[in-house]
Amino acid sequence: MMVFRRPWVLRALLLLLLASAAVVAMGLLTSPGGGLSPLSALTLSVGAMGLGGWLGIRARVHWIDRPRFLRAEQRWAEGDHPYDVLQTLGNPPWMRGELGYRFFLLKSTLHLSLEHRDQAWVEALEAQLARLPLWKSLLVAQAFQKVPGTPSARRLAWGKRLLAWAPQMGRLQHLQGILLLRATDPESLHQAWRHFEAALPLSWDDPLVLEDLLLAGLQHGKEDVAEQALRVLESRHGDPRLPWDRGAAGMYLLRNGRHAEALALVQGMPPERRTHPLHWLAETVARRQLGDREGAWRVIGTAITQLPHAFRLWMERYQIALELHRDQEALETLERAWLALPEGEDSESLRQEWHLRRAEFAFWWEDRPTFARELLAQVPLERQGDHHPPLRLQVQVAEGDYEAAYAEVLALLKEQPQDVDLLLLQADCLAGMDAWEALLPYLEGLGEACRERPTYWHLLGLARAHLGDPLPARLDLERAVRMDPHGLRYLLDAGHACAELGDWDRAESHWRQALHVDPQAEEALIHLAEARKELQDLDGARRYLRECLLHHPDSQDAQTRLAELEAN
Repeated sequence: MMVFRRPWVLRALLLLLLASAAVVAMGLLTSPGGGLSPLSALTLSVGAMGLGGWLGIRARVHWIDRPRFLRAEQRWAEGDHPYDVLQTLGNPPWMRGELGYRFFLLKSTLHLSLEHRDQAWVEALEAQLARLPLWKSLLVAQAFQKVPGTPSARRLAWGKRLLAWAPQMGRLQHLQGILLLRATDPESLHQAWRHFEAALPLSWDDPLVLEDLLLAGLQHGKEDVAEQALRVLESRHGDPRLPWDRGAAGMYLLRNGRHAEALALVQGMPPERRTHPLHWLAETVARRQLGDREGAWRVIGTAITQLPHAFRLWMERYQIALELHRDQEALETLERAWLALPEGEDSESLRQEWHLRRAEFAFWWEDRPTFARELLAQVPLERQGDHHPPLRLQVQVAEGDYEAAYAEVLALLKEQPQDVDLLLLQADCLAGMDAWEALLPYLEGLGEACRERPTYWHLLGLARAHLGDPLPARLDLERAVRMDPHGLRYLLDAGHACAELGDWDRAESHWRQALHVDPQAEEALIHLAEARKELQDLDGARRYLRECLLHHPDSQDAQTRLAELEAN
């Protein structure tokens, strides 16, 4: 049987078979005693030729096309390039039945892996048509012609009749659902989703329909349909060579807190197949949420190498840098993101997002409230983020505009009277306005939720200190330090409270801790020099003042104190 693996041999045999049938028919036609009329002989001849052709096709399918198909399947499973597998598969026009179904499905898979989505869509349709009888497939194929505009009632009714003839054809159910989505009848939407739900179990071998159902489910809030489609895609079409929309699926999983599933979905994709930012974002966000920030940092580094003009990837790198406390790299990344802003309709919203993030960095990391206010002025109020309290109020307080901020806080408290952040911001405004006599009873009247914040004890200690009660003030300020040992302002003020009581050793310990938080803190260096001076260590005092001037050469206070020490 090995001879039939050679196409030319099989072709020669088919021609011989047809010629033999024709000779027999002509012999019967010309034989004097044949007993057949010319018409009967011609019919027999045509029938013999038809039978010979059918037998030839069956022989070719059995000895050539089926083995080629099996070899192609094996090569695809072994990881060969899709182009090479397509060459092995060939393109016979007579493939029908279950073999034809598998043949066209494989062709669709190969074209999909090559990103030829339109061709893959057509081949997957051919696969389902191959399962139908020939007359049905010719009729049903007409339904997939383009329907411009809103489908007519006649077209929808025709679709129903076709579904009665081919109820197991998932593509037909899917098409009817799409047409119903475009109809104007209010009931059509409900009917469309019934067809989509019916298409789902009939399309397990069709990743393109499953992807469409997944995306439609996410867009229209039908998460049960999206979830089922996703499960089938993961289990039956998880091969990373198949580029269905893992990015959108990954972001859906992240929104639902399923970080490990999102990571498993995308991390197996090779970098060259991650052609959309969402492929990378799904992995980096999942890693961040699972605590693997270093892993997320490595992945985002590869991502921006692959897609250097993707604004969203640069913003993700900025967020990871902040979480890793790489402040300088975060700032550099943010500036690089500005260069990646795209042109077009979405550019303005992305520009506003960038200004908001830059304002946050200016306010919290650079301590530049004025610059932050200038940046926020370029962002509409409704797009200034969900900070609580609002970032613009925090900037106003930092800039010393306490009265304006106080009025806005009062307005917000009318809607949220028990909001802890707003209550403490109101206290901060009272402290800024030097309303200490009003601040103390106000703080003492706040509930337990406020007392769990270090800000509460810090403001309470400041109020007591300004009202001449130094010992309770020191206790409250040191309590704030214990609750937040990295709060620079808390450490500095706790040191002042200790110094007010003459406890310079204790004050010095707080200011030294402040230097651990910020090694260049001007106020901490000056007050450490003051503590050294009070403890009779003049050389130590000079050393701290010189270090202060090294970092802050324009500090008048440090210059004056050092001049006094040098004079003495």
